[in-house]
Amino acid sequence: MSKWANAVPSRAEQSDNKRKAIIREAARVFNRRGSHGTTLEDVADRLGVTKTALYRYVNNKNDLLCACHEEAMEIANEAMEIGEREGRTGLEKIRIGMTGYLRTMISDLGVPVLILEENALAEGTAGPIIALRDAFEKRLRGLVEEGIRDGSILPVNPKLAVFMLLGAVHWVTKWYSPKGPWTAEQASSALIELATRGFAAQPGDALTSDLHQQIVFLQATEPRGS
Repeated sequence: MSKWANAVPSRAEQSDNKRKAIIREAARVFNRRGSHGTTLEDVADRLGVTKTALYRYVNNKNDLLCACHEEAMEIANEAMEIGEREGRTGLEKIRIGMTGYLRTMISDLGVPVLILEENALAEGTAGPIIALRDAFEKRLRGLVEEGIRDGSILPVNPKLAVFMLLGAVHWVTKWYSPKGPWTAEQASSALIELATRGFAAQPGDALTSDLHQQIVFLQATEPRGS
């Protein structure tokens, strides 16, 4: 019989949870201050622990930066798995997956901006991160190609379409604030719908996500001038 019927996390699980908490909090600090302007002391202060305590989970700041990139790619691939499972067309798979990815990133991490700062990684350590990123981009290109074949996406250059989409997504943390008027769900749904509309074969007559529909409602209720 398992100890405590698995109700209490094992030491290994507790350690993994603490390391994940460190990674996610570090991502928020890096996002606000930039990787070059952030120290391990900043992350420790944010978590309310000592720098020495951090060394139980990460070796140095570069290790933490790499972990943030890896976490971002793990979230991205998990989101795309959902998109591939639930979407009926290439376009739907991209929209579902990228909306989920962006929603998680801006609500939990703020990591996408780090993907733009590969030069912050120590020499010789960026290779595995770039390989993960390239694999994800290849996965997205495959879905664009699928959408072209099934007629949901216009005949576009898949690589260019993916660069455009990821550029829009990874810039969100530069302007999005959880204290602002938009929820993570609203912002991610509206942005992905808008970004993918450019290569959708049948974009429809109107945007349907909440933020865009608010504009439609306001226009409909505005008093007409005489």
